[in-house]
Amino acid sequence: MRTSRTVSTWIIAALTFAGTTAAEEPATPKKLSVVTPMKEGLNVTGMNGRGDVVGFHWEPENGNPDILYEAPFFARGEDVVRLPLLKGYTSTFPAAVSDDGVVVGRASKPAPPNTYVFLRNQAFVWTAEKGIQGLGAPAPDGASFATGVSRDGRRITGIGVGDYRLRGVLWERDGDGWKTVVLPEADQLGSNVLAISPDGKRLAAVQKGETSLWTEVEPGQWRREPLSVGKLELLPRGVNDAGMVVGVRHSPDGSIHAVVWTRESGAKALSLPPGFQHGQASAVNNAGAVVGQIDGPHGELPGPRAFVYEAGKLRILDEGGPDFVWATTIDDAGHVSGVLETEEEVHADPPPAAPAKKP
Repeated sequence: MRTSRTVSTWIIAALTFAGTTAAEEPATPKKLSVVTPMKEGLNVTGMNGRGDVVGFHWEPENGNPDILYEAPFFARGEDVVRLPLLKGYTSTFPAAVSDDGVVVGRASKPAPPNTYVFLRNQAFVWTAEKGIQGLGAPAPDGASFATGVSRDGRRITGIGVGDYRLRGVLWERDGDGWKTVVLPEADQLGSNVLAISPDGKRLAAVQKGETSLWTEVEPGQWRREPLSVGKLELLPRGVNDAGMVVGVRHSPDGSIHAVVWTRESGAKALSLPPGFQHGQASAVNNAGAVVGQIDGPHGELPGPRAFVYEAGKLRILDEGGPDFVWATTIDDAGHVSGVLETEEEVHADPPPAAPAKKP
């Protein structure tokens, strides 16, 4: 019996394949190298070109091993830093990290039922030198989320939340601070991620029901183009410097599909191995290698498993073992990070009663 996914880790690997000819079967791909800053309980949400990662680690709350919470962290090799709370907030959710260690995400705090709290969710930026700071939200928005950052750490993408709408927002480095810029033609977003390319010059999201790509044609000047995806509705999750967009499409029958869009070929749903029914693409690097997750029907076997799609071929990332369930990000060096889940057996017999606490 499968239980909740509780054990995760991240992997770092060099993705290189031996050359082939059209008449030959592909050579066995080079095995990936797995590196873990922690032994278990990891869920990576972002990675930079150095192989540094951000994400969450399951840890005992107040030292109680029976109660776990997701502790946010930034890791450079085996050097792990716990991300702090923004003043007045109770949760930190990292989303991405730049090559120079700029971490972005959102901070959150609770609110009484049916009560409006200004900036209950607020985009944040963190560096080891300056700590954590809120980025606010453009007026009249009452909340914000940071979802990505360029490799040089000078441009942050995110979403401003207003009355019954989402809109695209950029935070641009301005001296020692950040300048808020509202992305043009991005006032009615239909996706909760504003993806950004490593060079910071391409953005992708759904605008007014259209999968859209924004390109910076001149410094500070953006041009939006709807992508001709037809019936393949694509919710972008990643974009590379060439404008290749990857993400997920939801079908009326409840299935989900990993979709890749390129200017040359348009939108393409990736073919899955036998037995798999669902797929989602999470990230793409500048070599066009796509990573994500495939799964069986309704979360049943086979799957879920992490995959890589490269040179027209999709393969399961066996290097992480059968419990490597999701590859969430990939960089230009071929470093891959993701989630590793361990299946636990649930026994019919109840666990032994805990000893009574002393008064």
